[in-house]
Amino acid sequence: MTATPRPERAAAPGKVNLFFAAGPPRPDGYHDVASLYCAVSTGETVTAAPTRGAGTSVGVAAVPGSLVAQQIDRGTFTLDAVPTDGSNLAVRAAEAVLARFPRLSGGLHLQIEKAVPVAGGMGGGSADAAAALLAVNRLAARVSGEPALDDDALLQLAAGLGADVPFALTGGAAVGTGTGAHLRPVPVGAPLHLVLVAAEAGLSTPAVYAELDRLRTHEDVPPPRLPAGLEEALRTGQAAELAPLLANDLQAAALSLAPQLAPVLAAGAAAGVLASFVSGSGPTVAHLVAEAAAAEDLADVLRGQGAPALAVRAP
Repeated sequence: MTATPRPERAAAPGKVNLFFAAGPPRPDGYHDVASLYCAVSTGETVTAAPTRGAGTSVGVAAVPGSLVAQQIDRGTFTLDAVPTDGSNLAVRAAEAVLARFPRLSGGLHLQIEKAVPVAGGMGGGSADAAAALLAVNRLAARVSGEPALDDDALLQLAAGLGADVPFALTGGAAVGTGTGAHLRPVPVGAPLHLVLVAAEAGLSTPAVYAELDRLRTHEDVPPPRLPAGLEEALRTGQAAELAPLLANDLQAAALSLAPQLAPVLAAGAAAGVLASFVSGSGPTVAHLVAEAAAAEDLADVLRGQGAPALAVRAP
């Protein structure tokens, strides 16, 4: 890039899996899944700016009041844990876009504003990648004078980056099948109110899947599918009807690797929430409550007990 135009900024949401079923391991090591993704009202923001150097550099900051900021305040997390080299999914996303604009030259700086816990089962890295795709696409198109990549092209790049990146790009609520990247949007009748509780340390998604396979070694695992009534309960916006249908095949594996999650789940039951579950591969726990005020009250109580907690809406 020879010019130094204004930066471009884009955001992408974190997510919870309201339902997650995983089939047996496939020959390629992946698992077919049936997942109900739901975006939440906390997410990642990426600002893309051209530089006079070469390559892509990364800066990271925590969003004040976010789960990440709370983890830092409690000394259970440091931003040094976020990679700033080519292993960062946002860097890979940026470079995938730049490859479509070969006439550009110069470097790029990505400033990531983190709100979603790292390795927390909420798709934070995927949200970074999705936001980078959007921001770098706008910047590259403006600087080069070429047309920006369309939605289909961005979704194709997203699918090549990871199973959760396409959903982070589209947001809302969607059923994910295959490895999770085949998405079918679903309607939501009314916002859901959740309290998210971050853990002291993250969990590796591959490790959780490996533990799931170990726990199910002698089981006949059926093909994954959504339970009857799940989408209808979401469409009508009846949280009380949705609650008993929420489930996560990865939860037992997450609890096996991080047994300290059990009292976090139990705290939800003690508070009378509609449902408590581990999001994705964990270790973030989500409590479903009936109203926004109840979510704020529960988050205040949990923070008072020393837990990083945040009330959010979904989607």
